[in-house]
Amino acid sequence: MGSIPAMYLELRTVAMTAAEAGGRAALRYFRRPDLRVEWKADESPVTVADREAEAACQQVIAAAFPHDAWLGEETGETGGASGRRWIVDPIDGTRNFVRGVPLWATLVACEENDRVVAAAVVIPALAEAYDAVLGGGARCNGAAIQVSAIAQLDQALFCYESPSWFHKNGMTAVFDELNRSTGLQRGLCDAYGHMLVASGRAEVVVEPQLSVWDVAATSLVVSEAGGRFSDLRGTPSIRSGNALLTNGLLHDVVLARLRG
Repeated sequence: MGSIPAMYLELRTVAMTAAEAGGRAALRYFRRPDLRVEWKADESPVTVADREAEAACQQVIAAAFPHDAWLGEETGETGGASGRRWIVDPIDGTRNFVRGVPLWATLVACEENDRVVAAAVVIPALAEAYDAVLGGGARCNGAAIQVSAIAQLDQALFCYESPSWFHKNGMTAVFDELNRSTGLQRGLCDAYGHMLVASGRAEVVVEPQLSVWDVAATSLVVSEAGGRFSDLRGTPSIRSGNALLTNGLLHDVVLARLRG
């Protein structure tokens, strides 16, 4: 591992500070019986917790880097002059959040020249905080993490969000095949599933449909933990609208299954 630019380390620190601030803001509303849920045009849920968490993230980032661009799930995009852009999902897993399920996260990534260079993933209800910096590895609660060494698909844990996403995207046969060929299957996706891969507790995550803010941060954490990230065709892009995250050893095997 070579020398890491000091700026990347600073970006990682700000990413974590922002994600922790957003996570704290959201956690105040978690499991509150009076929480109102609204529905956006794409039929995804949103709450005051999402909006306040994003505002908390943005406040931290704007104070540290006022000239950086911004992309937030709830507030959209604004330009900047620095060549960097922050990509934020204040509550990844809002459907879990509104049902009181603790598998939701605040995601913060910093992009430079279209490459994610620093990221933080905070899972407040589980007291887990992950971060990564390009070329500098990945951590959970300050301790280095790495993906598993499982190299056989029939020993792998396959994670996904919901079978419905596979059905809606014409991938029912792929979903059935992955369930047959893997050793264990769990619907533990969103960012939590991605972090299971990064920390060696799962091996495969398939996301048939997602947005750039769902995967900008997690892709770097998985990659820096020794895993591999791509879209479902094998291209390492966070903008394809789908994703495959693995421990690396199983990536090509799963890509072959996805291609049929």
